[in-house]
Amino acid sequence: MNNVLKVGVIGFGQMGQVHAGIYNKLPGVELAAVCEYNDDSRAKAEKQYGCKTYKDYKEMLADPEIEAVSIVLPDNMHREAVEIAVKNNKHVLLEKPLAKELSDGQAMYELVKDYDKVFTVGFLLRFDPRFNLIKQSLDAGELGDIIHMYCRRNSPIVGPRRYIGASDLSMHVMIHDIDYVNWFMGCKPVKVYAKARSVLLKEYGMDDVIYALVTYENGAVACLEACWVLPENSPTIIDDKVELVGTKGVVYVDACDNGVRFVTGDRVQYPDSRHWYNCNGAPSGDLSEEIMAFVGNIQNGTKSIITPDDALWSLKVVDAIERSIKEGAEVSL
Repeated sequence: MNNVLKVGVIGFGQMGQVHAGIYNKLPGVELAAVCEYNDDSRAKAEKQYGCKTYKDYKEMLADPEIEAVSIVLPDNMHREAVEIAVKNNKHVLLEKPLAKELSDGQAMYELVKDYDKVFTVGFLLRFDPRFNLIKQSLDAGELGDIIHMYCRRNSPIVGPRRYIGASDLSMHVMIHDIDYVNWFMGCKPVKVYAKARSVLLKEYGMDDVIYALVTYENGAVACLEACWVLPENSPTIIDDKVELVGTKGVVYVDACDNGVRFVTGDRVQYPDSRHWYNCNGAPSGDLSEEIMAFVGNIQNGTKSIITPDDALWSLKVVDAIERSIKEGAEVSL
């Protein structure tokens, strides 16, 4: 079989390492290159996968043999990497969000909205069976029209310490919920009222917690809660919940308990069994499904279920949340 898809991963941090591990296990795919600015991490990638490594992604993207890339860089570095990848005609899987700033996101949207290669943004909850089942049920009319939704996404403080200066709570964490709520609603968000508080992360100019009320064209209201300052020894890496009330039924997701619990002398832990857990020596879960879908789109000449329009609208809600927090008032999109 000669038609092996050669892929590269830009950024070999926590998430980039998972992307590389998934590509490395897929049939018909070759992890051809990893780009990483940090010398130690780059050496680790070379040793682990025996692939080509680059310090500068401009060099890697100039390689005509590499057909597709995962861009796994800090949120504030997405735009230039996408622009150069598109210029070099690569298929692109960009880790969410589209960008940190709406102006960058709009420029990127214009660039990729009619792009003839696969372009997708990594909203992995679209590939989580729990969230996907809700969408299927809504589409089948089983829940009726949405009256309201409540979503929670809380996590330990170890996360934001990695993102100082590169991101904040709304665009890095809450955007997951914004994306699937937009997807469930099937219509545009029109108004946002949000409040934030900063205590433990105040010195870094980052929010500890955000509450946001998003109103949609259909009149439905979504209440979103996000906090990323839980204690370091929290038993779960994510504490997320969903409650959706429709005119014909309700649906609940409680993903805090991942179905397996460890209690030992030094820990009580609910390890991840959803997103990128290791199984038989390679990462599995939603992220694996997302990357397999990306590869499938490339090989079958199809488009991703996550469109540039979807990614831009998520960012528009983030922008409205940030404006509402600053203005202390409800804002329009």
